[in-house]
Amino acid sequence: MQISRDLRKALIAGAAITVFSVTASVVPVWIWLQIDPVIDLASIYISAIVLPLLISPTCAFFILRARMRADKLAADNFRLANRDDLTGLPNRRAFFKAATGLQEKAKAGEGVLYCAIADIDFFKRVNDAFGHEAGDRVLQSVGGTLLANRPPGGIAARLGGEEFAVAGLFADPHAARAYFSALVGAVRVAGCGFEDMRLSVTISLGYCAADEGDSVSILLSRADQALYRAKASGKDRAESAADLPAEAFRDAPRRTSVQA
Repeated sequence: MQISRDLRKALIAGAAITVFSVTASVVPVWIWLQIDPVIDLASIYISAIVLPLLISPTCAFFILRARMRADKLAADNFRLANRDDLTGLPNRRAFFKAATGLQEKAKAGEGVLYCAIADIDFFKRVNDAFGHEAGDRVLQSVGGTLLANRPPGGIAARLGGEEFAVAGLFADPHAARAYFSALVGAVRVAGCGFEDMRLSVTISLGYCAADEGDSVSILLSRADQALYRAKASGKDRAESAADLPAEAFRDAPRRTSVQA
């Protein structure tokens, strides 16, 4: 039987408290006996051992229960702060943190950082035609596909609404293009089952490579402009910011806030 980490910590702490209690009781009695040896040795030693053995487990129980509750609360708070409840994906905050970590790896020469924004096509039509429950199912389905197909060591997250973000390290532009195109195809193939229907689901995606000094917000801003172009070009496709003319970043309307 495998012991959980929390249980192992509880057992170790309980044993430590017990040993400390016994030691703290025996040592003063031993000193006392050196000064006044008339006392019944057996009775004193039995008392010094039995009393802590009775008291320390009770104290340890309450202390450890409080500790385990605190650990669980901390874990719940971390999940609420970093996870999207509906899809189970990391949220915007977690994405920015993970993407910043990937930037450091890119600086160390482990690859080129690419960031992408993906948006579900015709999502409002799904909600209008089938209800918000179907919309939630579509979000969960797309989130699951992105999570299952995220780049090795990378991250897929839900930014909010029907928008998702993906970041990862790639060897070159060809590898990134192949990956993001395949990711769009994976969502198309997966679709979404709802009740006795199979809903057709596609995403449009824009992505860009990081240049030296770029913040994650800047990367997402450029990816957002590429996403706008993907939407305008027929949807269900991946567009690279590198393929856009310079004026696209000046003239294209902003679709969403991409600040952390």
